[in-house]
Amino acid sequence: MLTIKQRQQNLKTYHYFYKGNIDGIVGNQTKTAYKNFQSYVGLAVDGIYGSNTNNKLILCIKDLQSQLNKFGYNLAVDGIVGNNTLNAIKDFQKKNGLVVDGIAGDKTFNKLNGSTPTPSNEPYKCKYFKDSDFACPCCGLNLQKDGSKRIADDIRDHFGKPAIITSGTRCAKHNKEVGGVAGSYHTTGNAIDIVVNGVSGSEVLAYCRQIVASGRARYTYGGTSQMGNATHIDTGGLE
Repeated sequence: MLTIKQRQQNLKTYHYFYKGNIDGIVGNQTKTAYKNFQSYVGLAVDGIYGSNTNNKLILCIKDLQSQLNKFGYNLAVDGIVGNNTLNAIKDFQKKNGLVVDGIAGDKTFNKLNGSTPTPSNEPYKCKYFKDSDFACPCCGLNLQKDGSKRIADDIRDHFGKPAIITSGTRCAKHNKEVGGVAGSYHTTGNAIDIVVNGVSGSEVLAYCRQIVASGRARYTYGGTSQMGNATHIDTGGLE
């Protein structure tokens, strides 16, 4: 379990959920930070710093550290924001024309995700999914674009558990049969519906919201009777 000061520093650095001093005192600002973080990542919003909140906060910081390491910062991926992580964030912000505040907010995450070099003209090859996983179930049509394939792998990597694409490309006929809206991004290969084994739909939705906030996707939703435990995320043509 993180100490109170470690929690405060993590929550200050990660999207500026905590706005007070790093004083090790659980006051109103700290409790508010707990609640805002819990809401952001899809946990029960009770303001209580239990094991689920602790584990999720550590995981979010580990993801941030891993992202920074792709740019050569060689941080220990330990889920704790120390001086090395803060200095890496500030250096990355300076090099990318951002406000140098040591806060990993939407603009910093957008640069972290958007600045990663990608292969020039080669189609993306999924790590975990076959082409057939994205094909229309009624006719085999597969128009799936690289952006949504990368997101599928990203979600699978993040949770470290097997995942199933419940809907990828849809032909117009199948899209109508399943109640999809006319012009759905599924019909152009720019959307997926995904279920992660052993993970609640609310947790997957919370992570997909982070992907949208980073600028790599256009829209996400879930938690409806029609969707069940699946989460929809689409790139809207973003690549």
